Order: sequence, then structure tokens, then C-alpha cells
Amino acid sequence: MNTKPRTYEYLLFDIDNTLMDFTAGEKTALFQSMEEMGVPITEADYQRYLEINRAAWARFETGELDSKAVQRVRFEDYAIHLGVPAEQGTALNAHYVENLGQQAILLPGAMEMLETLSKRYRLAVATNGLTLVQRARLQKSGFLPLLGGVFISQEMGVQKPDKAYYDYIFATFGDADRAKYLMIGDSLSADIAGGVNAGIDTCWYRPAGAGEPHIHPTYTVDGFDELLRLLL
Repeated sequence: MNTKPRTYEYLLFDIDNTLMDFTAGEKTALFQSMEEMGVPITEADYQRYLEINRAAWARFETGELDSKAVQRVRFEDYAIHLGVPAEQGTALNAHYVENLGQQAILLPGAMEMLETLSKRYRLAVATNGLTLVQRARLQKSGFLPLLGGVFISQEMGVQKPDKAYYDYIFATFGDADRAKYLMIGDSLSADIAGGVNAGIDTCWYRPAGAGEPHIHPTYTVDGFDELLRLLL
């Protein structure tokens, strides 16, 4: 059970499926991109892309691939699945990245939640992602005036859950007091593990239908109302 937390100064929010509906945006961008490239896909093809993409980003989190390699590998593999030359993967990825950057679908209540919390805390987003995609989506989201920092792994050269990712954030804010920070996100392997590695408290924004966590966050919430009750 969540208890009233310590006093924080900095709230670090993941973006995808924490503040924005990445799942919906990803699907829209993929189908649009494949249509533009003249490669129609089915729902089954979409599900296969999700598997390929998850595997590529998992390798990114372990440091096996960098962000450029993720883009190359995932669409090379996907091109092979679709029966088109693997060399088309670069073009497929370029279309997809551009279209994904236009998908800033806010989760219901996200803006109101950030507006409320911004009156008490310094807010930042901390995301594993591509600069071109995440900067475009944040610009469209309307979140930027509420944020005191934007931390994108591709720009930083390091990713969650690496401790160095958070060291970069501490250095940017000029405040290394771990007790002042709370990491909020939906990913156990990136957000929660990253916070644990950095020595800061974590709040798991639990995805619908998720089972018991294999990594234990400091707090768990199932929605923004619960998060606000925790932090206010």
C-alpha cells in the first residue's frame, strides 16, 4: 500500500504510456507509413512489428544497440518479415519516424495533472527515445511550458536504466540529493530499474492488466488521480 511520500522537489516523468498514449500513436504511424511506402500491412503484421521493436529496444536498454542501430535493425527485420528487401528498411524507418513525431496523443487527464503538480514541484520528462520523435511530440503536446527539463536518451548518449542517465540529470539540475527526486513511469525495466540504479525513489504507473512487478517500486499507482493523492 502506498503511504504518504517524503518531500520531493523534482518529478521525472516518462513520456510513452505514462503521459502520452504511445500505443495508439505507434499503430497510427506504422499503418500510415506502410501505406505511403506502398507496403500494405495487416493486424498480424502490426503485431509482428511490436515484437521486433520490443526486442530491439530491449537490446538498447542493455547497451547492446545504440539508438541508430535500433532504427536500422528493427526495420531491416521487419522488411524481411514483410517480404521486401532488407535495404528498404532505412526508407521504412524514415517514414515511420517522421509520422510518429506527429502522434502526440495525451492520456486523459495528463495535462491537468502536470498543471497541478507544476505548482509544487519541478517537473521534467525522462525518456528513452529518438530526438526527432520526442521533441516533435513534446512540441505538439503543450507540455513544454510546464517542464523544467527534457532528457532524451539519444541526446544524452546514455539510456535508462543506466545510472549515468540519472547522473546527467542531477548534474543538469545542479542538485545531486537523491532524496529530492522521484521517477514516475510505466516501464519496470527502464523507469523503475533506472530509478533503483540511481538511488532515487520510483513510482510505477502500472499498465492495465499488469501482473506482479519483478522489480519493486517505492509506490504504485493506477491512474493520475491516485498519483495526485499521493503527491499533494
